[in-house]
Amino acid sequence: MPALSPTMSQGNLVAWHVKVGQEVAPGDVLADVETDKATLSWENQDEGFVAKLLVPEGAKDIAVGAPVALLVEEAEQVVAFKDYAPGGAPAAAAAEQQAPAAAAGTAAPGGAHHSDRMGPAARTLLAESGIPADLVTPTGPHGIITKGDVLAAMAAGVKAAPPAAAPRPAPAAAAAPAARQAAAAQNVPPAGAAYTDVPNSQIRKVIAQRLLESKQTIPHLYLSADVDLDGVAALRDSLKAQGAKVSVNDCVVRAVALALAEVPAANSLWDAAQEAAVPAGSVDIAIAVATDTGLITPIIRAADTKPLPQIVAEVRELAGRARANKLRPEEFQGGSFSISNLGMFGIDKFCAIVNPPQACIMAVGGARKVAVMKDGLPASKTQMTVTLSADNRVYDGEVAAAFLAAFSRHISNPYRMYG
Repeated sequence: MPALSPTMSQGNLVAWHVKVGQEVAPGDVLADVETDKATLSWENQDEGFVAKLLVPEGAKDIAVGAPVALLVEEAEQVVAFKDYAPGGAPAAAAAEQQAPAAAAGTAAPGGAHHSDRMGPAARTLLAESGIPADLVTPTGPHGIITKGDVLAAMAAGVKAAPPAAAPRPAPAAAAAPAARQAAAAQNVPPAGAAYTDVPNSQIRKVIAQRLLESKQTIPHLYLSADVDLDGVAALRDSLKAQGAKVSVNDCVVRAVALALAEVPAANSLWDAAQEAAVPAGSVDIAIAVATDTGLITPIIRAADTKPLPQIVAEVRELAGRARANKLRPEEFQGGSFSISNLGMFGIDKFCAIVNPPQACIMAVGGARKVAVMKDGLPASKTQMTVTLSADNRVYDGEVAAAFLAAFSRHISNPYRMYG
C-alpha cells in the first residue's frame, strides 16, 4: 500500500484497474485508493506483469507498506504465483497436514525462542486465538513471528492460555457498573427495529481525529463582524447582465486574499517543532467543499495575485473535480488560510474549527436584509456575518481585528478587487 499523502498511515482499496496477467507500464493506474484526504489513483512505477492481487476490492484499513499486489518481470512467471498466499500460508498448510499426528494439547516446539517481534496479522491472530507468543516458534527473519507461525501452532494443537480469574467485586463497587448496564439496556432499540448501517469513510475518520486534536490542543480565538454586501450584489447584477456569473463566495475568496496580503501577520502558520508562528510562503486559500466521502479543501494558490475572473474559474473547476474525487494531492494539501461557507444553507452565523498547521479559518454566513438609518431616514441594506476561528498562539486580538477590518473594506468595494 503506497503512501499517497504525507499524513497517510493506512488506506482503503476502492477498486482495482488491473487483473492478473495484465502487462503494466509506468504511469498506468493500478487501483483507486481512499486515503486520509481523498480517493486517489495509484499509478504504477515499474514495467512488468500483474502476478497476484493480494487484497480484494473494498478492503479497508490497509497499513502503508503492506503488500497488496505482486508484479513480475516476465509473463511466464505469472503462473508460478497462482496459488501464492501471503503471510506464511504454505507453512500453515503443511502444519495442518501434520496436525493429526500431533497430540492434543501439546505445545509447539521451540517455546524458548519467544520473540516480541511480529507482523500486524500475526499479532491480531494471536489476540483472537489467545495463544501465548512464547508458545509459537518463529520462522521469520531475525526471529519474527509470522501469521503462518501462529496458524501452524493452532494446527499443532497449542491451547489458548486460560483466562485469569477476575477478583470478585465488592457489592458497593459492583453497584455502579450494574446501574450503567441497566441504563444502557433502556437505550437499546427493540429487536427487529429497522436501521441503516452507513460505513465511515477513511476521510471522515481522519477528519474526526484531526478536529478533535485541534479542539484539544489549539487555543481558539473567536471574533465576528458584519460586512456590507450591497456592493457585491451590484457587481454580480452588472456581470450577470453581461453573461458572467460570480458568486458571493468568489468575492469572499478575493477579499480574504487581499486582506491577508495587507496584514501579513495573519498569513502565518504554527510550527509545532519550533513552537513558534512562521510566515506562510504565499497566500494560499483553502475552500471547504462537501463531498459524498467527507469534506475536502481545494486550494487557490497565490490568490492575492489573481484577478476575480481567474478566481471564479479556478474555484468552479477545483470544486467540480473535488466532488468527483479527481483532485491531485498537490491541489488540496497545504494552504495558509481556510474558508467555510454555509450561507447557502440558510445559516446566519457559525464557528468553524482550525485545521492545523493553518492558524485561521473564516466561517461565512448567509446574506440578510437589515434596517439602518441613512441621511436621517430608515433604509435597508444587505449584510452577512463572518466569524474568525484563529489559533491564539498566532493571532492576537489586534491581528485578528486588523484582518477583519481589511476584509470588510475590500468586500464592501468589490469593483476595486475585480482586476
